[in-house]
Order: sequence, then structure tokens, then C-alpha cells
Amino acid sequence: MRRRPRPDRLELVGRTMLRHRFGPGDGRPFVLVHGIGCGLDYWLRLVPLLAEHGPVHVVELPGFGRAPKPARALTVEQLADHVVELLESIGRPVVLVGQSMGAQVVLETALRTPTLVERLVTIGAVTDDAERTAPMQGLRLLQDVLRETPGANAAVLADYIRCGPRRYLATLPSMLDYDTESAAAAVTVPTLLVRGSGDPICRRPWARRLAARLGVGGLVEIPGAVHNAQHTHPRATASAILTAALEPRR
Repeated sequence: MRRRPRPDRLELVGRTMLRHRFGPGDGRPFVLVHGIGCGLDYWLRLVPLLAEHGPVHVVELPGFGRAPKPARALTVEQLADHVVELLESIGRPVVLVGQSMGAQVVLETALRTPTLVERLVTIGAVTDDAERTAPMQGLRLLQDVLRETPGANAAVLADYIRCGPRRYLATLPSMLDYDTESAAAAVTVPTLLVRGSGDPICRRPWARRLAARLGVGGLVEIPGAVHNAQHTHPRATASAILTAALEPRR
């Protein structure tokens, strides 16, 4: 999908988040939350597949994508404030999807507004407790770049340029500090973990450990994908989001 609707500007305490709407007005809503440094573009192959089933809301959090940049980089918790406000404005339960650092944002959101989340989905969740340092994450990112398709790298790089290295690096400490495992253990909504089978950032042992902390959930691995499965394998990702069974795990 290449056609981009004019986004809505959602203001909160002087910060602006953009919301791009696709698909019908009725049906089960989907809300997509990007990772660190990213924005709308790397969702565009997944969007039309979800839009067949309901309205799709793709956010660009303050400072990322085409959203205005606040004076200071925001924490995971502050970014979740904006998603909470969006869910409250939608007013009915959604399928809430987050990729990479967006997985942390959607977990934090679901902890605060469980009645507004029908199903929670993380794609390439971060950050592995054994690798919560900037040098290690830099190494894993390099490994991922070498395995991604040129199209996926181009989509991500364009948003990294928009974000800029200063904001990326200023946001990174919050991503590294956020306790994803504890959030997964505390979340009460059904949660699906999705990872590419070759993802060097969300590695299999970490994903399995995270899945074991869920109350009701599941883990799906997409063969041949790495970190940006939603871009390189959109049909498999959409199928997992829509149909993967979630069962008691704890």
C-alpha cells in the first residue's frame, strides 16, 4: 500500500503524535506501534492485509517518522501515554501490535488499559535481559541489517534519517532499561509473541523465556524472517496476528 492518508495530529501535554488511518470505519480496530527510530513506512505491506478485517491505525510517536520532535527524548512510559490516549479515543477493544521497542510501548499500554486491548501482539520484542547494553544492541542491529532485504533496510534507514542519531541515542537508554519480562508477567490480556526465525535481536531463547512469563499467550516464529517480519513477510505476520491460538502458559 503506497497511498498515505493525511494523518491526524493528536496532542498531549505539548507533544504531537500522528495517527494514519486505513481501511473501513467499522470492524475490529488494529493499532500499530513502531520501534525506535521508525515510523509509518515499514508497516505499509502489512496494513492492507489487516484492513480487510477492520480499521487500521498506524501511529508515529512524538519525535519519530514525520511527527514533530519534542524538546527532549521520551521514555517508553511517556510514549505509552500517547497510545493510551489513542485507545481511549477509539473507545472499544483493539488488536494492539508493537514492533521492536514498540513491543515495550504496547506492553506498557496494555498494563494501563487492559479493557481496551482485545489481543496484544509483539513482533521482535526487545530487550533481552542478557544483552541490555548499547554495544551489544549495536552488534545485534548490524547482524540484522546484514540479513534484512534491501527493501526493509531502505524503509528503516529513511526513518532513521528523519529521527536523527541524537534522538535515537537519547531514546536508547529507556529501551535498554525497560523491564520487558516483568511487564510480560504482569500483563493480563492475551498476548502473542512473533519473531522471525533468524532474528538476531529477538533471539529464540529470549522469546521462549518471555513467552513463559505470559498468563495467556503464544509464540509464533516466521520462517525466513529476521527482525522486520512485518515488512518482509507481511502475509505470515498478518496470519499470525489474526489466527494464532493463545493458551494459558503460566
